[in-house]
Amino acid sequence: YTKCQTPNPELIIAYLLFRGAFSVVRRCVKKSSGQEFAAKIINTKKLSARDHQKLDREARICRLLKHSNIVRLHDSISEEGFHYLVFDLVTGGELFEDIVAREYYSEADASQCINQILESVQHIHQHDIVHRDLK
Repeated sequence: YTKCQTPNPELIIAYLLFRGAFSVVRRCVKKSSGQEFAAKIINTKKLSARDHQKLDREARICRLLKHSNIVRLHDSISEEGFHYLVFDLVTGGELFEDIVAREYYSEADASQCINQILESVQHIHQHDIVHRDLK
């Protein structure tokens, strides 16, 4: 994927954030503003017809969801052999790691965290979407 260029000349693909079986996530930068994003780059050459449908559904659903606690999809681009999903760049690590790293997790912290999750779930349910992998 290091040689893979984005079909959007406005974006510069930068370093690797995550590698999965069929995709990588790379940090990318919008040239005009310097704004950073996360580009999920999917190698579509290895996907089945059903996987292509799932990818299309993921992009369609992500376009619908606009909520402060849900990572926003900014662009979805297909080119031969690859599909790019350009999301907000979220830093700070995983919730579980944060909980484990703290010596003390107050009731107020837990309440705020659960409230954010429940607001997000409520938002997706309002769009008739069920999420099976909350993070």
